[in-house]
Amino acid sequence: MLLIAMAAPAAAQTAWQPVWSSTWAAEGATSTHASVLRRADDGTLFVGIEPGRAGSQRAGVLRIESDGTIGWAHERPGAGAADDVLPIAGGRIALAGGGTAPFVRMIDAGSGDPAWDTAMSGATLTVLRSFATNQIARTPAGDLLLRAHDGDAFVVLRVDPDGQVLPPWRWASGLDEVWANSIVALADGGAIVTGRTFKPGGGFRTVRFAADGGIVYADAELGSFGSPLGMSWVAAAPDGGAWVVASPETPFGMPGAMAWRIAANGTRLWTRTLSDQSSGATTFSNGPAALGPGDDLWIATASTSPKALGLIRVDGATGATRWNSRSSLPSYADMLAVAPNGRSLLGGSAHVPGSGGRTYAVLAEFDADGVLCREHAAKDLYGFLSAVGAAEGWTVLGVGDAGITVQRYDADGACGDALFADGFDG
Repeated sequence: MLLIAMAAPAAAQTAWQPVWSSTWAAEGATSTHASVLRRADDGTLFVGIEPGRAGSQRAGVLRIESDGTIGWAHERPGAGAADDVLPIAGGRIALAGGGTAPFVRMIDAGSGDPAWDTAMSGATLTVLRSFATNQIARTPAGDLLLRAHDGDAFVVLRVDPDGQVLPPWRWASGLDEVWANSIVALADGGAIVTGRTFKPGGGFRTVRFAADGGIVYADAELGSFGSPLGMSWVAAAPDGGAWVVASPETPFGMPGAMAWRIAANGTRLWTRTLSDQSSGATTFSNGPAALGPGDDLWIATASTSPKALGLIRVDGATGATRWNSRSSLPSYADMLAVAPNGRSLLGGSAHVPGSGGRTYAVLAEFDADGVLCREHAAKDLYGFLSAVGAAEGWTVLGVGDAGITVQRYDADGACGDALFADGFDG
């Protein structure tokens, strides 16, 4: 393996390598895939897993201890997708899956035993995982909310703490067909759902539901033409307002990243076009987004010229761009995490030159001021899918020939000393 120094003082440090790395594959499965990585408050890690068995995909959860030790693995019977995993206070884990038969399965975090399983009908849950949106949320009363859609309506499927189905909430758009993309629960018992339309001109829509299911507001962002590209992401403000990130179509037919903030009553506080939309070569779309320290937005960017991991930090109060940074790695971001110290981590996959489509996994770390700290490329993994940042460091989820790999990296190494990346000689 070739080590390429990306910056050079003479005193070089060792390459940025994981503190620990754990790999797991489902016993007897024809394949083992993964979806998301979540961290409980005590540091325990939970992975959404998707083993392949008898020609179909199962949904399940894998527990990993904070030191990387593999714990239990639980699979839900029958075909399904592990679209989201939600650790819940009191030692429980909610597994949510979608398609035309959305479900929530409650699992004991200590033993891996199921407590209940509730399937619902009348709405569809569709996920594009590279945008890292939330499929499930929990109210202060303990009700679980699953975002879904049905024809022209956003639907919030609801389950109480014991698994009993509650009446769903609906918002009819009148726009033929919509697609709910992300959900957050609010302190008052309500929720915010953001999503997109399919009909040209319909744009992105963000709806706040009150605790009784009533509509507080329905916000629309059309961009230049009203044609939405990709998925929209939402984060909630403490007062019930929201930040939304999405990429409407630009005049050149390319996605153009935007962000906007909505007050609790639905008033638009600010709207910002983040990319240079003067040409197809200068615009970019958004990837995953995160709300970090100071209620600022960290937004992964995907440009075509050059193709590289990029990251923008946006002032959450004003919408002003604080910094716009880029790594040297030729990749698009599939995951983003922000640590309590303000550092951020992007990850995804890049193509191996001349391989006919094979990919490898890449990471890029930035400090709170947007300075590129460290980069790492993992040749033995296809890509990094999900990440969390915490006081103990970065934890990332990847997938490769051997199955699922979860790795821990430190998040406090020196910036500006020596940047190393694993290179490839063929």
